[in-house]
Parts: sequence; C-alpha cells; structure tokens
Amino acid sequence: MKKKQSADKGIPFVIGEFGAMQRTNLTGDALKLHLASRAYYFKYVSKQAIANGMFAFFRDTGGLINRNNYTVSDQQALDAVIQGVNGL
Repeated sequence: MKKKQSADKGIPFVIGEFGAMQRTNLTGDALKLHLASRAYYFKYVSKQAIANGMFAFFRDTGGLINRNNYTVSDQQALDAVIQGVNGL
C-alpha cells in the first residue's frame, strides 16, 4: 500500500515483524560483513518505516536480548534499530 493511500490519510499502517538471524558459522571478514549487513538492514527498515508514516516491529530471533538475565547481547543490532527510528 502506498503512503498516500494510508499514512497521508491518517490510516495507520504496520509492517509486521522483521529481523535477520545472526549466522553462527562465520568467522573473520565474512562475519564482519554479515554483521554490518544485518545492522544496515535493521536500520534501513526502521528508518524507512518511520519516514513513510508506518510502524515496524523488530523480531528478536534469539540473539539480541539474553532471556536469562534480560541484558543486551547484540548492541550493534539494537543500535541500528534505534538509529533507524531516530532518523540517524
């Protein structure tokens, strides 16, 4: 649905869950590229949703928050989502 058909008319639009699992089988440069690409994706989806008057729900696929002690396990991913939402 186009922005002019929803958000511009005050109709809320939600992007369901988005996310990308962290690959555990990569090392070295391949891992760095994977993590950077993942962060870019998180930031881009978040930023574009806000820019187009939409809401997007990030899905933690099991690596962002440690569910045993409720601490952040993947700061890079969290920062990317926050930066996207804040338009940075």
